[in-house]
Amino acid sequence: MAARRLPLVDRHNGFTLLELVVAITLMGLVLVVLYSGLRLGLNGWDSGERRAEATNRLRLAHEFLRRQLTQSLTLYQINERQERQVAFAGQANGIEFVAPMLAQLGQGGLYGIRIGLSDGRLWVRWRPYSPAQAEAVEERETVLLEGVASMEWAYFGPERDYGADPPRWYSAWPSTERRPLLVRLNLSLQGDVWPDLVVALTEGQPR
Repeated sequence: MAARRLPLVDRHNGFTLLELVVAITLMGLVLVVLYSGLRLGLNGWDSGERRAEATNRLRLAHEFLRRQLTQSLTLYQINERQERQVAFAGQANGIEFVAPMLAQLGQGGLYGIRIGLSDGRLWVRWRPYSPAQAEAVEERETVLLEGVASMEWAYFGPERDYGADPPRWYSAWPSTERRPLLVRLNLSLQGDVWPDLVVALTEGQPR
């Protein structure tokens, strides 16, 4: 009888253990690369959003200060010695003036406004302006910026009569008879750049 031939076994129907290990390893490397790229993209997105938010805060604070200083008024009041003096005070670390307040922060009318720095926060405090009762109403406060390392105000103008005293910059405004012509604010921020704010003060009077 002729010998019966057994069918050959197909040795390529499955994967060997080595092939599985190599495939799993390659898949793991691909997932690691994809995850790293996704994480890098998310970090870049978050960083961009934080940067945009910080820039927007700087812009809003810059615009608020410019608006309040531009709208500030030249008013006079009588001090304790019964002398007439301007309602303005300027030091290197703070400023006080009279101006209308934003509608969302105050009601109508004039307000005594103070701007200063403490604990790394640039704040503005205000109360309704009343020369006779300057301390009668409690001040309100809002924080304009955080992370402020230092603040420096400067004031430009003549100390006395315009013809007799040439205008120049002062770190503290010396005159009690008139306001300066220009006001400048320089801030040192942590991680951001503050564009110097220079505002011209007009001789506006309340209507």
